[in-house]
Amino acid sequence: MIQYITRKMDFDASHRVMNERMKCFNGHGHRYTVYLTFSFETIEDIGYAIDFKEIKRVGLQWIEDMMDHGSIYNPKDIDFIGPCIKHNTKLWLMSLNGGGNYCNPSVENIAKEIFLAMKVLFQDYKDLNIYKVQVHETANCYTECYGVSREEEDNWMEYNYEIVKNYARQKGVMEYDDRKV
Repeated sequence: MIQYITRKMDFDASHRVMNERMKCFNGHGHRYTVYLTFSFETIEDIGYAIDFKEIKRVGLQWIEDMMDHGSIYNPKDIDFIGPCIKHNTKLWLMSLNGGGNYCNPSVENIAKEIFLAMKVLFQDYKDLNIYKVQVHETANCYTECYGVSREEEDNWMEYNYEIVKNYARQKGVMEYDDRKV
């Protein structure tokens, strides 16, 4: 039997959609809401596949550390990236098309970026797979990502894989069952 577990968080970030003809061309911010849904088939003796605290400690903390109260930009958006670098502010460059290539931080692309990060962050967890990432840009607008194409994954892994993998190594896998420690 396949089951699912979901953890929710909110984060704030600025972005803009480079080359858009309407108002999203301007730098602006959102209070994003993210739902991370994982699938699993086996439950540990303690009674769950993963503790909600572990999803928070690794997955949600990654979003907070990399994106929350920061700027998410297209790597080609030099006019906005420059001031972030100059002032040493939190900056996440989109990398779905490979490092430094054109990729706008639309809610769709942000969801894919988070999906790929969760895939890497939780790859060492037994029988646990990221199933879906849902990102709300506003109360009325959201997207769902159930997976990405192999090409997007390959491009992303060339650029941000090591950043995320190093983060995962630092966090490690926490054992919540005191009988196993």
